[in-house]
Amino acid sequence: MSTIGDRYVLGAGRTDHDRLKVISDIHDDRTHDLLRRAGLRAGHRFVEFGCGLGYVSRWAATEGVHATGIDLNPEQVAVAQALARDARLEHAQFRVANIYEPGLAPASVDVAYCRWLMVHLRRPVDAMRVVYAALKPGGALVSEEADVSAIYAEPRSAAYEETRDICLAGGRARGVDYSGGRRAHLWAKEAGFALEHVDAYHPHYLTGEHKGFWNWTLRNIALTLVTEGSLSMTRLDELVAGMTEADRSPDTVVAHCRMHQVIARKPL
Repeated sequence: MSTIGDRYVLGAGRTDHDRLKVISDIHDDRTHDLLRRAGLRAGHRFVEFGCGLGYVSRWAATEGVHATGIDLNPEQVAVAQALARDARLEHAQFRVANIYEPGLAPASVDVAYCRWLMVHLRRPVDAMRVVYAALKPGGALVSEEADVSAIYAEPRSAAYEETRDICLAGGRARGVDYSGGRRAHLWAKEAGFALEHVDAYHPHYLTGEHKGFWNWTLRNIALTLVTEGSLSMTRLDELVAGMTEADRSPDTVVAHCRMHQVIARKPL
């Protein structure tokens, strides 16, 4: 398991490709609506920071947007490039870069986008300042960030609650805030942006293939703590069994993280 970006603790490789596809399935429709609300249109220059496999950038390219996806993970960038080639998307390109040094010309971007990126960074405001510099006057930062503290099950699942809290504490120990989505608008304001739109949504599942997504994700985060010796594999197995019991119950609702949406504008 590699550390990607500032303090990223999730994996890479085939398993994480599957996880990123599920994220796309759950969230992309709302993301597309948010980007349209921010004014994204054909001919715009669009940059997605922390693009992963490039689902959002490739969608933007199908809308006639000149899209660039940036990620620090070379393996995921290579896959994103291959997927764009296979789809014959001439206006989608991908490259390896760090958000703090993205290699973008000042005032060259119409719309910048990120999802679940700032909560993995120790310096989210500094990262947003880099985005600010790359945007044209009047350009928009569109950000969707998680609040992991909102994960729960009802009837209550002690396993979900303990695993959630272990992961939140692990983030704090690394200097990052997995509940930071609720503060994303404040980070943007501190970076110099004018706030235009703030909203949130909170997926809940009683059944279906996506119900156990956060069981999967919390387990991957907790595996890092097992490797570091702060959590035993035996205890993690017990927690996974408890979360899986909640996922399989037709009477238990599992709430995913709450997603906080921000559109912030660089003043003219």
